Amino acid sequence: MKISVISFTRAGAEKNLELTAALQAKNHQAASYSWHTVTGRRLIPFKSLRLLLEDLWDSQEVFLFLGDLEQVAGVFVSFMKEREPGPAAVVMDEEGRFLIPFSRGRIRGLNGWCRRLADLVGATPVILSQSEKARRFEVDAFARKNGLFIQDLFRIQTMAEALAAGQTVGVYSDYPIEGVMPEGMVGVGPVMAGENAGEGRPPECGISVTDDWEAPHFEKECRMFPVNLVVGVTCREGCDAQMLQQTVIGALADSHLSRERVCAVYSDAALAKEPALVALADWMDVPFFTYDVRQTEPEDGQICDRCARMGSGDGNCLVRCRTEEDRAVSVYEKKTALHF
Repeated sequence: MKISVISFTRAGAEKNLELTAALQAKNHQAASYSWHTVTGRRLIPFKSLRLLLEDLWDSQEVFLFLGDLEQVAGVFVSFMKEREPGPAAVVMDEEGRFLIPFSRGRIRGLNGWCRRLADLVGATPVILSQSEKARRFEVDAFARKNGLFIQDLFRIQTMAEALAAGQTVGVYSDYPIEGVMPEGMVGVGPVMAGENAGEGRPPECGISVTDDWEAPHFEKECRMFPVNLVVGVTCREGCDAQMLQQTVIGALADSHLSRERVCAVYSDAALAKEPALVALADWMDVPFFTYDVRQTEPEDGQICDRCARMGSGDGNCLVRCRTEEDRAVSVYEKKTALHF
């Protein structure tokens, strides 16, 4: 996203550079503009806010102002009345405490974007209006709340635009979702629609909470799935780390499970420092835990299976002790509770 960060004082310039760096770290095309009396490296000076807006109006997506809302809004609103819809406008105080969206311009879902930015920089979003129906449900907020992984982040914007345009958006889920269905959305499939499942044509757009690799449930689908899989793994001392990784990925793939769903690796305490297991957890970017299962369970049981079961809190077994030479893998699913 193309973002111009605009400040007017020395304190604002310091916060300007901090925000620009944070946005660039998230792959946004952000640039710092500062009042001409406050200059420095990486600060682009300007002498007239109106002329700056005119220069940037057609090329930017968001103006992020650092300063007083009333002062900035006066110039911006006056300029906006003379132009076609342009960039969205957001104001933050120079201390970085509050973030206020006041013009959504050409983009949809501005409130959701502001909440994400506020999380990034540690500010509090101040939402001034709730008139837009799409604001009642935000895909990314729903995903964060329920610990869901979104396969295609670009679909977030598709869902926001559909809701803003008054289109019905479907909700398919392999798991029950507690709470009231958001306005503008309708349940699809046996879990969400119940006895009405299969009646009529589903909406064009929809979200799917599923890890099913079959055909999508909507023409434009935002697919997400819970990060709730626990992998129990054992191996012999000196096991090849790459071979162990292939065994785990093979066990997941054969059961149509995405590796992004894995939330932890578990093993026996005797293998706590085994390099191949430590490397596996690092490679999957998940924590590695151990249980002293040999002292608490019969010797003839499968250790990897017991570790996965205990780590999942007696969850649902999806892969039971798949063995390959000196390696063994089990996969359990934690109990999942979702909420609107």
